Amino acid sequence: MNYLLLVLVIFVLLFALRKVSMIKYSKRQSALKDVQQNAKSLLWGVLVVSAIISIPYQVWVLTGKSHYFDAVYIIGGTALLTIALSFIYYYKNAVKFN
Repeated sequence: MNYLLLVLVIFVLLFALRKVSMIKYSKRQSALKDVQQNAKSLLWGVLVVSAIISIPYQVWVLTGKSHYFDAVYIIGGTALLTIALSFIYYYKNAVKFN
């Protein structure tokens, strides 16, 4: 079950990052369109942040829920890797869609 949840969270992260990168911001629009774009960004951003938080937790659970210092390495390394890969994926999609 934890493997399935980890895979699901990874796909949610990738999907949300793709949606955020597809939002086009322009300088000459009405206030209503600006509010709509910001609301979309905020909602997708909540999914991105929750996925970035839950991926290291799921990896920690899958590695045995250690309560010692090695858990810091597991959670920290997974968090850094997740954040770095998220930035790379977002940048590549932003270049492609904009």
